[in-house]
Amino acid sequence: MNIDSRMVKQIRDRTGAGIMACKKALQEAEGDFEQAVEILRKEGQAKIAKREGRQAREGLIRMAVAPDGKKAALIELNCETDFVARTDDFAALADWVLGEVMARGDQAAGSPEVEEKIREVAGKTGEKMELSRVLVWEKSGFIGGYLHFNSRVAALVELSENVPSVAREVSMQVAVSAPEYLSEADVPEQVKAKEKEIAAAQFADKPEAVRDKIVEGKWRKRLTELCLLDFPYMREDEISVGEFVRREGGPDLEIADYVRWQLGESGDGE
Repeated sequence: MNIDSRMVKQIRDRTGAGIMACKKALQEAEGDFEQAVEILRKEGQAKIAKREGRQAREGLIRMAVAPDGKKAALIELNCETDFVARTDDFAALADWVLGEVMARGDQAAGSPEVEEKIREVAGKTGEKMELSRVLVWEKSGFIGGYLHFNSRVAALVELSENVPSVAREVSMQVAVSAPEYLSEADVPEQVKAKEKEIAAAQFADKPEAVRDKIVEGKWRKRLTELCLLDFPYMREDEISVGEFVRREGGPDLEIADYVRWQLGESGDGE
């Protein structure tokens, strides 16, 4: 029997199941709508619609970097429980989606093939699943990346030159330290002014010249908590990340950009 797109849409609207699952059920039911719904319910596919109101806060982050360091991708795939996030099927799904994004770009995220695959695995587990965010990074410099072993934190770093060992170390530093800015130049003036205002208020009884020196010292210290380049290097805290980069890669090596993801951030409005 010929199953047209209108029939597939009707049953999909009713059950929430994937396109291919709906078409297969209609073919098996020889076009009988109610029988097709029953088939999908028995297979667990129709449970998906009931999961739409539930929250998917667990999951995995996946990362890939091209061998030439010019392109990278991050995805966050979510489910409802840590138990499902740790299953082989969910990990395989995350890896497959990452491969599609890396090969086809971020437009792959909304493709019918990806949506169908996610629905298929969701139907087997009984949990809501969603691809909450996707990033494709294409840079003129050299990209390095780090994915924490628990797949809940990942970082990408762009260097001005191809120095893989430094890119790896700095991306790990980003993942661990969660810097707010790359350098002092990136700190908004209002943030800088507020920090100095707070420091000045703490030493209001000091002479102005002394107070100004103290405030500047406090600001320098605060930069080690805000800016990646000023952070103490995680393996040698007597030097900064910026000093480490120049020591290992030469005086011209620079960090051009970075990005850090933590699981669940996209659910908080990122």
